[in-house]
Amino acid sequence: MASRSTKTFSNDADHAGYVDAWLDGVAKTQAPAQLITLFERALGALWQRTEVTLGEVTLTAIVDRVLYTASEQYPFLSVLTVERAGISFVGLRSQGAQDTDLREALRLVLVEFLTVLGHLTDEILTPALHAKLSGVALEGAWHGGRRRRRCPRSPVMKTSQGGRRSRCAATGDSPCSG
Repeated sequence: MASRSTKTFSNDADHAGYVDAWLDGVAKTQAPAQLITLFERALGALWQRTEVTLGEVTLTAIVDRVLYTASEQYPFLSVLTVERAGISFVGLRSQGAQDTDLREALRLVLVEFLTVLGHLTDEILTPALHAKLSGVALEGAWHGGRRRRRCPRSPVMKTSQGGRRSRCAATGDSPCSG
């Protein structure tokens, strides 16, 4: 029987590869504060999508375990806490988040979270979670060849790709800026 003392789980669905590709697209040269914001959004989106299926209690237990495992390798992550609405990054923000391993540490949290969820659900949630992750970016960041823009008068996210430009959902103006 395999030892349970390993730091990471196996990646049957290549969660690590997917997270790496997402990171290469949105977080290549982000400052620490921006990385924290990006990962807060990513984990928040994954939490929101997963809570519908698994419930708050189960999800809290999973995230507690993922954070515990990640904190063994990156002790500065021990300031992350699980709250009712998800993971709180307040402690990480307040300590300055200047660790050179910040990107790798946060990557590990994402990969572990996706992997545990994948194993628990027999990868049934994996496509939806990967899709949710692929939609996460900093406001106005380039991602997947599209520039995401938020119209100041509309909650609808607008994109433009190639030669086509989106129109504002509220005013019909071209293009939406914000």
